[in-house]
Amino acid sequence: MRRALATVTLPLHLDWSPSPRAFDLSDRHQRARAYEIILREGLPEDVLAYVDGVLLCEVWPDLVLPRPIRAAWEAVFEQAGEAA
Repeated sequence: MRRALATVTLPLHLDWSPSPRAFDLSDRHQRARAYEIILREGLPEDVLAYVDGVLLCEVWPDLVLPRPIRAAWEAVFEQAGEAA
């Protein structure tokens, strides 16, 4: 859980802003912004490295994502709910 709430600086292939930005994943707002970037720009290994499933569910309603990405992840949530 410690890593899920760490402060992270995303690699350049995810966050190509001019200056590196650190995201405090313990802060809900910063976590939401980081997750948006990771879900939009990331590879599967990036999602595994940075995104916590429970914390993703918690910020999910507030994420601004393209429709195809949102639809794909909602399908994942539905499958997880059926399996539980």
